[in-house]
Formats: sequence, structure tokens, C-alpha cells
Amino acid sequence: MTDSRDNTASKILDSLKNDIISGEYLPKQKLHIKTLKEKYNVGTSPLREALSQLMANDLVVSKNQRGFYVSDISLEDLTDIYQTRAKIESLCIEMSIDKGDDYWEANLIAASHRLNKYSKKDKPDTNEWQSRHGDFHEALVSGCNSPRLFQIRSSLIEKSKRYRSLWLKENVSNATTLKINQNEHAALMILALERDKKAISKLIEEHIMTPVGIIKKSLSQL
Repeated sequence: MTDSRDNTASKILDSLKNDIISGEYLPKQKLHIKTLKEKYNVGTSPLREALSQLMANDLVVSKNQRGFYVSDISLEDLTDIYQTRAKIESLCIEMSIDKGDDYWEANLIAASHRLNKYSKKDKPDTNEWQSRHGDFHEALVSGCNSPRLFQIRSSLIEKSKRYRSLWLKENVSNATTLKINQNEHAALMILALERDKKAISKLIEEHIMTPVGIIKKSLSQL
């Protein structure tokens, strides 16, 4: 019984989380329990468990006697998340360069090849591109070997997903933007293999901050 309830809560958590990130539910929108139960075909208990977890992930807030709401988004939060992520990413890559071995290099080259090959498709699928893009960045930092830094990095990536979804459509559907993005990925791989910490730190911070301008424009139109 417990396993079944846990699985149900996990499924509703994933579904509701994805719907919030994709923008199906807008910032500050009220989440009506009855409507959610009907939409996701789930009981009250697992639904509340999922909402509690989403609160812990800063995607949902609870207001006294007024129910659950989608968390708001802001330019200040956007900038803070991305600036912090850029610094953490830079540190992880520098440590990967110091500690990374031949296997780290081989994994990075393979991830770069998979991303580059898929990016050349006429109409790349956003989800598949995002998966390969994530694999490439994971490969860059994988030599770091610091569970604490990985935990912080993972948390920042999760918090950035709502903002990032505003940028993905522009990035993946625009051939020019995608080409610029892929050139940066190629440069990152080369600098990593050359063990050029100074140059790659500068480039990765610029690369991570690239979406911010586009996202700010999108936020101003909400």
C-alpha cells in the first residue's frame, strides 16, 4: 500500500512539476485541489504530498487559509540564479580540468559529438536537444568529483528550469541562435582538452548568462 501511494505521489509530482515549468500554470496562479484531482486522476493525500514537495522546490507556495499557488518569478530571481550558476559551473570545470583523466576527456568528446550531430538536424526536437545539451554540460563538470558542488549545481539547474523554458523555444527553433550556441560548445570542449582554465572560466560564465537577455524580454511580455 505504501509503495503504491509513493508511486502515485511521485507520478503526480513529475506531471505537475513539468506543467509548471512548461508554463501551463502561470506565476501566482491558484492551484485548485478539486481541479488538480480531476485532471491528474489522483487522490487528495498523494496530491498534497506532491504539492509539499513542490513547495520545497520553490515552485509552489501556500498561503494561509487560501490554498496553493504557483510561485512568482522575477528579474531579480532570474539574475541571481544564473549568476550563481555561472560561478558554480566555472568552479566545477576548473576542478575537472585539475582532476580529469583520459576517461573524462573521452566522455566529453563523445557528448560533444552527440550534441553537435543532433544540432545539425533541420528541426531538432526541443526535448532531445535539451537532453543532449545537458549531457554535454554534465560531461564538462564530471571530473570535478565533488558531491557537495554537484548538489548545489543540481539545485540551481532545477530552479532555473522555469526561466529556461522561456528561452528554449527561441534557441532550438532559431538556426542562427543554435549555430552560435553550438560554436560555443565546440570552443568549450577544445579549451577543456587544452586545460586552459582561465579562458574556459571566462567563456562558460558568458555562455551560462547568454539566455538571460532573451528571458528578460519574455518576462516583460508576461
